[in-house]
Amino acid sequence: MHHVLIVDDEFLVRLGLKTTIDWESNGYKVAGEASNGKEALEMVRSSMPDIVLVDIKMPLMDGLEFITEAKKINETISFIILSNYENFQYAKHAIKLGVSQYLLKSEINEDTLLAALESVKAEQTSRHVSQQDDKQARKAYLTNNLSKAQINACIPIDRMDAPPEGLFGADKYVVIKYFCGIGLLNEQSIDMLSKTMVSLVENEFWGVVYSEVIYQMHYYITLICPVNSLADTEKIYIEKSISIGKKMKYYFSVSLKGGISRKEKAGHLPCLLRQAEMARQQCFFDSSRAEGTPGGVRSAVEHSFIVYEKIFGEARKKEVRPHVSSSKILEYLTEGRSQELAAYIHDIFVCIKEQGAYTGVQHTFIDFLSIAKSSVERLNIPITDNFAAKLDYDNWNILTSVGETEVYIHDIFNGILGFMSEGISGYSASVKKAIAYVEEHYTSNITLEDVAQYGEISKSYLSMLFKQETGINFVTYLNQYRIEKGKKLLTDTNLKIYEIAEEIGFGSPYYFSKVFKELTGMQCKEYRDHYSAVN
Repeated sequence: MHHVLIVDDEFLVRLGLKTTIDWESNGYKVAGEASNGKEALEMVRSSMPDIVLVDIKMPLMDGLEFITEAKKINETISFIILSNYENFQYAKHAIKLGVSQYLLKSEINEDTLLAALESVKAEQTSRHVSQQDDKQARKAYLTNNLSKAQINACIPIDRMDAPPEGLFGADKYVVIKYFCGIGLLNEQSIDMLSKTMVSLVENEFWGVVYSEVIYQMHYYITLICPVNSLADTEKIYIEKSISIGKKMKYYFSVSLKGGISRKEKAGHLPCLLRQAEMARQQCFFDSSRAEGTPGGVRSAVEHSFIVYEKIFGEARKKEVRPHVSSSKILEYLTEGRSQELAAYIHDIFVCIKEQGAYTGVQHTFIDFLSIAKSSVERLNIPITDNFAAKLDYDNWNILTSVGETEVYIHDIFNGILGFMSEGISGYSASVKKAIAYVEEHYTSNITLEDVAQYGEISKSYLSMLFKQETGINFVTYLNQYRIEKGKKLLTDTNLKIYEIAEEIGFGSPYYFSKVFKELTGMQCKEYRDHYSAVN
C-alpha cells in the first residue's frame, strides 16, 4: 500500500482528488492532506508518505520550496506537481528538481490520475532495486574498512579506502561507533539485542549504513549517517544516542557508549571512521577527570557519547607512556612492601589518566601483566588455575574504564602477595566487597548491578572477576548463600515455607522451593522433616 499526501490550498481541489478514484482498491492510501507547504512539511515528518501530490502556487511556502525542503527530510519521496496552464513554467522547473510527474488540474480525471500514480510507482520500484544495490555496496565499503584492523583500534587513514565516487550521495556524513558489554547475556538475548539495536538505529537515523561486530564479549555497531540538513548538529546526534542508550538499558540492562565524528563530505569517510573510534576510546576515561587537566580532554568525558575533538589526536601524538619498572615491582614483591607497591601502581595510573591516551592505558596494562607473569615464574610462586586466567592479556577487552583497569592491576599484585605470604590468594577487594554486600543485603531483592555499583565497577567486570576467583557466577553464589540461611530457618524455626522465602530474599516461595531442590536434592518439607531440631 503506497501512502499519498495531498497538498493544495484549495479545499475543493483536495476534495476532488480524494474522490476521483477508489484509492485503496488501487493499492494507495491517502495519508493526509495539507493546505500549504509548511503544514505539509510537518506531515512529511510524521507520516513519511511515498508520494506527494502538490500544488505549485500556495501561501506561506510554495510547492517548489516545499519540494526542496521535503527532499531533505526524505529523498525517496516522489512528487506529482499539480498546476494550471499559467504555471506551466513552474512545472518545468519542478521537473529539474526531480519531480516525477506533473498534472494540469483541468485534465485530472480517474484515468490521468491513476496513470500518473502508476508511473511513479513503477519508477519507485526501479529506484528501490538500484538503491538496494547501492546500500549493499555502501555496507560492503564500511565492513571492508573496519575489517582491516582490530575493531577497537584506530586504523591509520592510509590503510583505509576512500569510497568510490558517487557511492555516497549526501552532501555530508557523520560516523558513529557504539559499543556495549554483552558478557552477561545468553546467545538468544544477544541476537535480540542486535535486532533491537538495528531497529532503533534505523528509526533515529534515516538512510544510515551500519556494520555490526561481536568481539570479546562486546557488541560494536558502526554507523555512516547522511547529514540531512543544517539543523543536524552534534547536539542532535548526542540526543539521539542518549535516547537509544536509555532504551537499550531498559530492554537489556547494558550500558551503551559511543564516539561521534565531525561532519564531512563522503570523500573524508576514512578520516571520519578514525575520528569516531578516537572519540569512542575517550569513553574509557573516568568522569572524575575535570576539564583543564594536562590531558586536555573536556568534561564531555562525563557522558557516554563523545564528539571528536582535535585534541584527542594531539594527545595521541604527545603520548609518553610511563615506564613500568619490573625490577622495582619485583623488589616490592620480594620484600612484601604492599603499601609501596600500591602507591607505585597508583602513580603510574595518575600519569596515564592525565594524558588521556587510550593506547597508553592498554600498553600499560600489558606491561603490568607481563611483569606479573615473569614475577610469578621468577619467584616460583604456585598459583591456581583461576588466578592464572587473570593474567590473560585478553582480559583487557572486559575492562570498561581506566579506573577498572587500575583496580584490576591492584588485584593482580595483591593476589601474588597473598600467595607469597599465605600460600593462597585471598579474594580481591572487589570480590570481598561483593561478598560483604551479599551478607548484608541478601534479604533484599539485590542484583549484580546493585553490587557492581556498590563496588564502583561495571557489571561485566565484576561478573568476570567473581567467576575467576570463586569458581561460580554471582547468581549461583547468592542463591547458595540464601539457601544456607534457609536451611537453618527450616530446622530451627516453625516458619512456613513462604515466610522463609520472604525472609531470605526470594520473591516467590515457588522459586525458593525450586532452587532449594536444585542445590540440596531435597524438597523443603523433606529437609525439615529429616533435619529439624524443632518438635
